[in-house]
Amino acid sequence: MTSKVLTVAGSDVSGGAGLEADLKMFEEYDAFGTAAVTCIVTFDPNEGFSHVLEFIDPEVVTRQLESTLAVHKFDAIKSGMLGSVENALVLAEKLKTNELPYVFDPVLVCKGAGTMVDLKDLFVDNLVPLATVITPNLEEAATLADLDPIDSIEGMIEAAKIIHSQGAKNVVVKGGARLAGDDAIDIIFDGQTVTTLRSRKVNEKLVNGAGCSFASSIAAGIATGMSIREAVVSAKEKVAHGIANCLDNATGVASLLHPAARTQPSPDVAVSVD
Repeated sequence: MTSKVLTVAGSDVSGGAGLEADLKMFEEYDAFGTAAVTCIVTFDPNEGFSHVLEFIDPEVVTRQLESTLAVHKFDAIKSGMLGSVENALVLAEKLKTNELPYVFDPVLVCKGAGTMVDLKDLFVDNLVPLATVITPNLEEAATLADLDPIDSIEGMIEAAKIIHSQGAKNVVVKGGARLAGDDAIDIIFDGQTVTTLRSRKVNEKLVNGAGCSFASSIAAGIATGMSIREAVVSAKEKVAHGIANCLDNATGVASLLHPAARTQPSPDVAVSVD
């Protein structure tokens, strides 16, 4: 039977991130994907990577969720950019009545654009406790955990433990290429065990869509029967291939190539698990 995954996220017209990225990653797992749109991201052609956000009215988000949840029986739900307090609350209410695996990408900032809206307290109170897996990057993890900027594995672990105490079942802190050294490092904390994932850094480019694609890949992996660890390792491998083969575009920030692990596999991006 074909697995089904729902993404609740913004639309990124560049094609690298947002729900466009999510649906591409779902396809890489042979999963059927649908989307509820929370906002639309466009670009000022004169300013490069400068976002223009159009938030979707929460009543419209509600109708989208009610429609798709009535039509499909999903195996997992993933959320990305929610954009507004109202839309985040709409999602939280729907999740409480649909006990499905939920992968939460807690988007508080947008690559190249800085902080969009401070949703931290709302996330901690309403969405973190519902997350089967939460996937903050270093800045998001520090914000959710009320810590100073994170620049070490020890800091990642500390943040993961705090976020787990807020209710998330599994916390994946994405160090990626932002930590010093040759390796892109992420950690998983399930409440008992810390697992460290390493892969070689493949380039120094700023790549749009890596975080979105990582979370949606985890959701698709879970939906198709993988364990949490298997899904995270698979996601890290697919995203590493996508970064290695990223596409330049007019925004000045490269776009992740989602099928690269299948179509253009790169050497030396294997993930080691400690």
